[in-house]
Amino acid sequence: MVGLRFTAATNHMNSVANAFHIASEQHGEGSFATLVGSITIDSSPELRRVLLRTLKAPDCRRFTLDFSDVVYIDTSGLAVLIEVLRSAKQLGKTLQLRGLRERPRYLFESTGLLRLFEEVPTKQ
Repeated sequence: MVGLRFTAATNHMNSVANAFHIASEQHGEGSFATLVGSITIDSSPELRRVLLRTLKAPDCRRFTLDFSDVVYIDTSGLAVLIEVLRSAKQLGKTLQLRGLRERPRYLFESTGLLRLFEEVPTKQ
């Protein structure tokens, strides 16, 4: 399988606690992004850029975001994900979330947004 890979990282004020990393790859009709760290107002612009670029690739029909290593997400991160979900629906594509941890899951649930997303089981 030939895959497209992209990696980006942000680090606000050199703080490890705020570090964010995203790696995405595409294999056929499926795209996959691994998100690591904290998604905040500082990392959200890069997250948006990478996710929309990957989603708009002609071969991408299904886009899975792995949150297994995301420890925190703020409302700016949620706003980016809602925008990406809206774009996916307009393009006739599927956006899936995988591996939501306790704190990020709580924010999705308490805002009522989790029901808008398709959640898939974490790979073992």
